[in-house]
Amino acid sequence: MNNEKYYISDDCVAEKLNEEMIVLNLSTGKYHELDAIGIVIWEKIKSSNPNLNDLIESLRAMFNDSFSETDVKIFLESLLDRGIILKK
Repeated sequence: MNNEKYYISDDCVAEKLNEEMIVLNLSTGKYHELDAIGIVIWEKIKSSNPNLNDLIESLRAMFNDSFSETDVKIFLESLLDRGIILKK
């Protein structure tokens, strides 16, 4: 079991606008848009720095088990690749 935890990068700032969140990566100057589910994941990472299993369990509890572990992993890899989150 992988116990690495996820963290929001110190290089990123975010602002929630209606049903989306805009994240600015200050080191790259690029903006990224998160949808409603992305916002939930961002807020979970920001508040508790979960590992993958804890994050998935939390999402499944919130969304009545209708959450795909594969989709979460793909989304997290995308955030990691863009430098929005870090894993330690």
